[in-house]
Amino acid sequence: MTHASTCIQRVQLGHIKRMALVTGGGRSLEQVKAAEGPDLICNAGFFEYIGKPTHHLKADGVVRAKAAWGCWGYAWDSGSDIALTALPADDRASYIGGYELLTPMVGIHDALSYGGELGDRRGRTAMALDGENLILYCSGDGTADAATPEALREELYTLGAETAIMLDGGGSSQCDFGSGQVIDSTRPVDSYLCVWLTAEDDGKEDKPVDEITQAIMTDSACYKAGRKITPKGIMVHSTATPGAMADQIRSAWDNAQATAAVHAIIDDGNTLMTLPWSARGWHAGTGTSGRTANDTHIAIEVCEPEQCRLLPVEWVPLYRGAEGMSAWAVKRWQQELQRMGLYSGEIDGSFGPATETATRAAQAALGLTQDGSCGPATLAAAAAQEGSLMAYDPQEAEDYFAAAWERAMALCAKLCNAYQLNPVTDILCHAEGYRAGIASNHADVEHWWPRHGKTMDDFRAAVRALLYGETPQEPEEPTEWYTDAQNWVTAMGIADGSRPLDNVTRAEVWVMLQRLYQAIKAGK
Repeated sequence: MTHASTCIQRVQLGHIKRMALVTGGGRSLEQVKAAEGPDLICNAGFFEYIGKPTHHLKADGVVRAKAAWGCWGYAWDSGSDIALTALPADDRASYIGGYELLTPMVGIHDALSYGGELGDRRGRTAMALDGENLILYCSGDGTADAATPEALREELYTLGAETAIMLDGGGSSQCDFGSGQVIDSTRPVDSYLCVWLTAEDDGKEDKPVDEITQAIMTDSACYKAGRKITPKGIMVHSTATPGAMADQIRSAWDNAQATAAVHAIIDDGNTLMTLPWSARGWHAGTGTSGRTANDTHIAIEVCEPEQCRLLPVEWVPLYRGAEGMSAWAVKRWQQELQRMGLYSGEIDGSFGPATETATRAAQAALGLTQDGSCGPATLAAAAAQEGSLMAYDPQEAEDYFAAAWERAMALCAKLCNAYQLNPVTDILCHAEGYRAGIASNHADVEHWWPRHGKTMDDFRAAVRALLYGETPQEPEEPTEWYTDAQNWVTAMGIADGSRPLDNVTRAEVWVMLQRLYQAIKAGK
């Protein structure tokens, strides 16, 4: 079990079987969890040092504290019917008051005063609602994530909270949200908030919300930096790590050493939200303009299936003794050698002496230098053979691609709607970002998606169609005059004829005008 300095759990209200405020009675959180068996548990209400609750508090029909003054708080019977209300609310089985963070009367831009130790930077516990979902938040005391109430309010707002209250915290902060989301405290508290989930959600770390699973990388240095953006667009990436799916990529990036962080990671079965949408990610690098899409764009990472190892730009040479080789790629090469009648050993993913000998034989048959390694030249020559297993076969990965494409399209439509983005002008891939001068020089996703007959223009059109309920339009075929113009600019040396339907940057326009001027001056 891993311990974190901040734990965030989001769960659909319909997946809550029961929620209750459980008396501590001197018991630790671990003891209460063992005795009561909740799926989620954290410390709850405010108490004086003598153990007397100071805020509005009602547990399973028993009023434990009812202050003379009113406040905002959450009331419920089962938990799935939780709602923010003005307390006291005697008609509900349970209710809890706290310090207001977000209420119908208090928004994110309203100035609230939190005096004394309440306003210190310390561990915090909070609960919030974002429509149909309950958000539980806990940060440890004395950690980098210890926050002021204002910072906590901003973070919950960024997570999508519409209403929120702050519960007890500081030295009392503790929780166990399951699957490693734990903050320890040896200090028993007087009240614990316990949540039991329906069977379909039991044991899951992250709960799906509209096909999006909350999986914020709270240990990421990028997340902890706390920098914010106003989203102006969406940049689509692919991982260049074939075979690594969303959970694996998230796990690799959720630490202080990771140098990459995106807002969402998608594979064929998962859409993980890994950063708040308004957080500044680390995904684009710096472009030729000196600017970066990190400051403006939400980043979506689409995981690549294992077959993408066969794409030339992603091929890693295979040879005896090499470290970090993919067993899948070695097996594939062994199967190709077997198909060529040059290998009769085991298909075991180990590049041993027999595989090296067969590789030299294959290189001899292909007219290549016989160095015993399967590098780019050997891959290309083998892939050119009819029936080769070393050529990327779109049909082999089509089911995966179609599912990932649909998830990426759905997420982009949701984000365009949320941030009033134009899907035609405000979505681009990493390669397009490089040409626009706002990203480093990467090929994704243009090295992969066209293999399935899809371009970014197709994707943008599909997102627009989904967003506005339209029928996607097939891209128009170039007319005869368009083809003539393309041939002319190629022959004149004004352009190379590639990317005929792509957008053009201002820098490219000036280069083409300069070349046109030089061509005219030369009398062409």
